[in-house]
Amino acid sequence: MSSNITEFFDKMAENRNSVISKNIIVEYEQEKRSEGIISFLNPQIGELILDVGCGNARDFIHILKKGGRIIGVDLSSRMIDEARRELEKHSSLGGFELKTGDVTKLEFPDAYFDKVIASEVIEHIPDWKKSLSEMLRVLKPKGELIISTPNKRSWYGFDRYMVYEKILRRQWEHPYDQWKTHHELEHALNDCGFTIVAKRGICYIPGFIIPYFILPRFLKKTLIFFVRRIEDILGALLPANGYMLCIKAVKN
Repeated sequence: MSSNITEFFDKMAENRNSVISKNIIVEYEQEKRSEGIISFLNPQIGELILDVGCGNARDFIHILKKGGRIIGVDLSSRMIDEARRELEKHSSLGGFELKTGDVTKLEFPDAYFDKVIASEVIEHIPDWKKSLSEMLRVLKPKGELIISTPNKRSWYGFDRYMVYEKILRRQWEHPYDQWKTHHELEHALNDCGFTIVAKRGICYIPGFIIPYFILPRFLKKTLIFFVRRIEDILGALLPANGYMLCIKAVKN
């Protein structure tokens, strides 16, 4: 992968949690992302789970408390360092391992894992379909992939691709961040050898430009209050329209 991508996430690792906590809209996005992933994952005692692009181990604690074992892989060595520091606070849980590595060339045997998580990862991988093939390879027969990624056909996607980039002519900060459509992701998973068994949308905040940059904090809180109450209904009824797409797929 591009060294620019690695450098970007190395820099992001230094203040990732503080950046998230500074904006309650971003906090809400990540809260719902984690809930969606863990709900679909449903970790069981003794299962071996791979988290590709694990970042600073943001979902590990939920999994470890359920009795799962987890290996995290990330291209950014600084993200792995941050993950180790975070997990030191929960050393009594055990059952985890962290490695630097390339998602398109996973250094694990075939049929090794019960489940794989890829949350907000594939949009940063130029050869993302190859990464899906690698996830398929390391899964056991009937193993499960839980994947989430930003949705190009969402209100967020409109804000980014139409308003931010085309109308405002602003440069997106990520060196590589190609959001997917529901149709595109489903077809790629099916072509790779997965069967989709569940899907839902995540986060129905109306875009990011006004909520992030214009609304005062008290209106952000009000917006979250109302969206939170209809989030699960919208996620189930309109899975192709949330800010993030979340899919559970099984290896054929």
